[in-house]
Amino acid sequence: MSTFAVGSRARAGRVVTGLLVLAASAAPLVAQSAPPSAPRPPRPSLVVVLVVDQFRGDYVDKYGHQWRHGLRRLFDEGAYYTEAAYRYASTMTCAGHATIGTGATPQTHGMISNAWHDRALGRDVGCTEDPAIRNVTYGAAAARTGESPARLATPTLADEMRAQLGIAPRVVTMSMKARAALSLAGHRSTVSTWFDGPRGFVSSPAMGTPGRLPFLERYLAAHPVEADADAVWDRRLPETAYVHADAGAGEGGTGAQFPHRLAPPPIDGQIDPTFYGNWQMSPFSDAYLGRMAAAAITELQLGEGAGTDFLAVSFSALDTVGHAYGPRSHEVQDVLARLDETIGTLLEALDRHVGRDRYTLAFTSDHGVSPVPQQMQALGLGGGVVDRKAVQTVLTTALGGSVIDSNTGAEIYLSKDAASKLAALDQREWDALRTNLEQIEGIARAWRTTDLLAGRYEAASDPLAHAARLSAYPGRSGDIIFITRPYWYPYSIVATHGTPYGYDQHVPLVFLGPQFRPGRYTAAASPADVAPTLGRLLGVTLAAADGLTRVDAFVAPPALPAQGDAAPAAGRP
Repeated sequence: MSTFAVGSRARAGRVVTGLLVLAASAAPLVAQSAPPSAPRPPRPSLVVVLVVDQFRGDYVDKYGHQWRHGLRRLFDEGAYYTEAAYRYASTMTCAGHATIGTGATPQTHGMISNAWHDRALGRDVGCTEDPAIRNVTYGAAAARTGESPARLATPTLADEMRAQLGIAPRVVTMSMKARAALSLAGHRSTVSTWFDGPRGFVSSPAMGTPGRLPFLERYLAAHPVEADADAVWDRRLPETAYVHADAGAGEGGTGAQFPHRLAPPPIDGQIDPTFYGNWQMSPFSDAYLGRMAAAAITELQLGEGAGTDFLAVSFSALDTVGHAYGPRSHEVQDVLARLDETIGTLLEALDRHVGRDRYTLAFTSDHGVSPVPQQMQALGLGGGVVDRKAVQTVLTTALGGSVIDSNTGAEIYLSKDAASKLAALDQREWDALRTNLEQIEGIARAWRTTDLLAGRYEAASDPLAHAARLSAYPGRSGDIIFITRPYWYPYSIVATHGTPYGYDQHVPLVFLGPQFRPGRYTAAASPADVAPTLGRLLGVTLAAADGLTRVDAFVAPPALPAQGDAAPAAGRP
């Protein structure tokens, strides 16, 4: 059963982000407060949230010159917050999508990472894993597991829309990932769907409909993903349009260089099983989501009723490609160039079927990504993978016995006996253990989670500790939390994220619609601001939001400003 947080927590100050936060270079428009006489635009009939998984904030300046369609329109015509960043340390997919959906940080919504160790079950659990149910499939293959938002501890914007608006909204969310689709939807929806490999797209009976959803059944039968089985992913743009070298050091994926064939030719009509993972790790999956979202707009008549509906699409290809090839790769640039077209087509569908002035849209990302360590090493900037055996040796020496039950990223979970010994250490003993951990190459800081939860570190004096505190949740976080040094990873992978450094925290944030004044805004902002801002437009109050309402970009401020509203933003000189 879902556990809802009651009452808002104190809003956190913005963490001082680390390296590689690149500000927008174009001359900004100075954001001014709207005159008191400005007419207030009507309430939108459809709220749209677009998320691009692993979209670094500096991609706009590095690769934006390649965009001509949807991304170009968002950044040119929207209210674009150039300095938006997450304030917590665990910059992971589940945490980010839950923050976007609820307006809260992990310390409040409880989705601390993609997975954590469940001490009661004695094993690691996914953030949306639900063994009490089975997903609904739309093909012949049986469901392998169940997913639900049961572990989400805070209502989402869509939840509050259902609870507070006079006319219940139709809520539609979709992604390649369950943790994205469910964290944006909340606890009930009209349609929430994600991809499950050879089983195709699935849905969850926990979202309110126990069987197959008619829209999905019709669409998936008419548009099988296997139609892309013969597809070959090649560059969309001329090769000279791409920056950095192709096939850089450390890159992986389905091959070092373009073109990428998604699967070997079918044998006796049977599609090679590798197709499904390779399709998911290609721009073809983004294009499919865009087409499915456009079909949902028309078939479910989103935005055509008397109330306000909710549509959220999380595009996942950039994340899977970024993990395999890294942020400097031609593959990442090509995914963005093709996503530019996909979003452009989706915006055209919204304009055509809903009306350009009848929907409001928020665009952001769940996290960024670190460069490939080998590439940073070649530049003389260091980087690597933390030696986990060294971590275990330090802990075993200090606490005795076999101490690590589980380790998910930068969370260290101890056995019951070791955890008791850790808690019993006095400050001098803990300082000695902490020093030994921080002397391991690649580890920057380490904390006992109990100290973080007790609020022993202040944001102003120790921003890294404060970022770790915002990621900590009682009963879910590890016994020890650590942060790596820049360009260091807690485990071996081509490229990843999950730190409080600029390349992971800094993401784009754009609001588009008649309620917002276009321009570049340089005020500190966060994706946690999405739900409070859209909620204010709808007259919906969020129970436990940590984010701010971006009244600085409103055409006409709300009649009754509330505590926590953002002050007007100043443009860069």
